[in-house]
Amino acid sequence: MDYKIVTNNNKVFNFFKETDNVVYLEGYNIEKVLNFIEQKCLEGHRLLSDPILYNLENLDNPFKSILITDKQIEDNTHSIKIIVGVLDIIKKVNFTPKEAQDEISLEEFRFVDLNLIRDSITKISLL
Repeated sequence: MDYKIVTNNNKVFNFFKETDNVVYLEGYNIEKVLNFIEQKCLEGHRLLSDPILYNLENLDNPFKSILITDKQIEDNTHSIKIIVGVLDIIKKVNFTPKEAQDEISLEEFRFVDLNLIRDSITKISLL
């Protein structure tokens, strides 16, 4: 399945940049990444990975990588509903800004996000 990775994580970008399958949103916070994903869903791209935060321990992770279809599809209603719901949730949750976290924590968050997106790619590759 053809996909694009949308990320604000430079570790993910550097890992996948040779593939041309990555869109790097440098400096975007999670809400801006999700707004970008919403726009892509409205254009017809489908979500291939879960845009929802995985658990409360990961709540402070300022990095988010999401898989979407490379090409637009006809019926994308489900993806639009999901991303709109996630944006509603994100507005209610208080995130720790990147600036308030030390570099060691940020590097750990980058690594967690990279592993999550690699797992997602492995799963869709099996389909």
